Amino acid sequence: MVESHLIFAQLNLSPKMSSQPWSPIVGFYGMLCVWAAWLSGSAAVLSPNGTIFEDNCKKTTTCEALKYNSCLGSPLPYTHTSLILAEDSSTQEEAFEKLTMWSGLRNAPRCWSVIQPLLCAVYMPKCENGRVELPSQSLCLATRRPCSIVDQERGWPNFLTCDKFPVGCPNEVQKLKFNMSGQCEAPLVKTDIQSSWYKDVEGCGIQCDNPLFTEEEHNDMHAYIAYFGTITLLCTFFTLATFLADWKNSNRYPAVILFYINACFFVGSIGWLAQFLDGARKEIVCKSDNTMRLGEPSSSETLSCVTIFIIVYYSLMSGVIWFVMLTYAWHTSFKALGTTQQPLSGRTSYFHMVTWSIPFVLTVAILAIAEVDGDSVSGICFVGYKNYRYRAGFVLAPIGVVLVVGGYFLIRGVMTLFSIKSNHPGLLSEKAASKINETMLRLGIFGFLAFGFVFITFGCHFYDFFNQAEWERSFREYVLCEANVTIASQTNKPIPECTIKNRPSLMVEKINLFSMFGTGIAMSTWVWTKATILIWKRTWCKIIGRSDNEPKRIKKSKMIAKAFAMRKELHKDPEKELSFSMHTVSHDGPVGECFSQAIK
Repeated sequence: MVESHLIFAQLNLSPKMSSQPWSPIVGFYGMLCVWAAWLSGSAAVLSPNGTIFEDNCKKTTTCEALKYNSCLGSPLPYTHTSLILAEDSSTQEEAFEKLTMWSGLRNAPRCWSVIQPLLCAVYMPKCENGRVELPSQSLCLATRRPCSIVDQERGWPNFLTCDKFPVGCPNEVQKLKFNMSGQCEAPLVKTDIQSSWYKDVEGCGIQCDNPLFTEEEHNDMHAYIAYFGTITLLCTFFTLATFLADWKNSNRYPAVILFYINACFFVGSIGWLAQFLDGARKEIVCKSDNTMRLGEPSSSETLSCVTIFIIVYYSLMSGVIWFVMLTYAWHTSFKALGTTQQPLSGRTSYFHMVTWSIPFVLTVAILAIAEVDGDSVSGICFVGYKNYRYRAGFVLAPIGVVLVVGGYFLIRGVMTLFSIKSNHPGLLSEKAASKINETMLRLGIFGFLAFGFVFITFGCHFYDFFNQAEWERSFREYVLCEANVTIASQTNKPIPECTIKNRPSLMVEKINLFSMFGTGIAMSTWVWTKATILIWKRTWCKIIGRSDNEPKRIKKSKMIAKAFAMRKELHKDPEKELSFSMHTVSHDGPVGECFSQAIK
């Protein structure tokens, strides 16, 4: 525009320059006048840095006297304002009420610290000589990220969109000192750790104690975990001790698999009960800023949460995979009954490779994507408390595979035993038939319990997966409602009643824990036999140095050596009768499953 005026001036001067003899001098001085006028106009248009037009930073309007001498608690250094920028207000009283409504963002500290200057620059701007100051575009853009909750929940009003404001304009409001100390309404707490911030609420994180449950419900669940966790710990410990007390007889497949299953649940129980050490629960599930641990591991926190997660998750996955190996081993062993083949020979190393490596890979993957979350109700850290999709992939999917594969082999094993008993009655001695009946009964009861518990665990995790999105939506609505309480209290309006409409069922969580601990207890029942009583009797006699008066197992090599030693006596006196029994006594293992030796 300045260039067009300059060209226009040059065109008007050209005739005069050609018609007068002293036109070059006039033309020269005329050009100087034009340039001087242009420069003087530029001085009024340009800011001190020479880059911004003052006309763009102000807007012509009617000024009116301020009825309020402060904005959001900060004194205003001017006396007149205009409502032309605040399109949702027609009077200063209405503008003041709108400012009070916006003060609900005080509950988002990071947003509150940057949005106050913008709000005052729009609702109570400086106005003098019929011109009102416009807020800078940078002042507006500074609010977009910290105040993203506005855009997510309601959207910015049209008059607060940043492209409406000029670039780089100074504003009187920017010189004001505002109270930057925002607050966080419960269940949020103030924190400066960015990883702890709740979605779109910068400066606030979720409190450590799960806000979906009351303190009384927390205590109830903790007592529940302590009770069943202790029972599982004691039962599995007794099973492990029984196996170790007679390891020579117990270290036989498939029975020894029960030892490894019980070892997994024993270690897992320790992980669950670790929270009851002094101060341990807070250390496990809470961050240093007293917010909930989410997205672990992190560089700023201790490894207590990650350690408990590894103990609980790895032992759980190993235990359920060992269950599949147990059902497969039973099925294979039952098929080989009555034959001389060793169906599990050479396969046991693969059992260990699969059952220890798969949980290891899953655990490392979870730690790599940092999806370990703490929960104050359960008192542990686990995968998928926040992002339920990861729970589906790392918990639901493996347990679902266990249900299908383990259930298949369990049913086939029972059917094999039933087929042997029904179709080959002459093959079995009375003792073998009795053992098979006993084993079928125990397998049926055990299979029903173990399969039922695993199925219940799957169902409870599926319940969490299916409802997680609704629970998060209800919690977010509760957080926003608490912000409205602040606004209502400041505007003397009715205070809304804030409640969490949808939340997890504490009963379902208890059923989930019962099924998990119940699986460990069910695995330990296999040593609740008469053979176990004899094992501990022999162990006690060995401890006190007393003979148990029971025949011992003799190795075949020693028996053959003894037979050759008696051969001399037979040569000396062929008619002498020698008594030598080739029968050796083998103690039953703690599981008591030796019926295969009784088959003809």
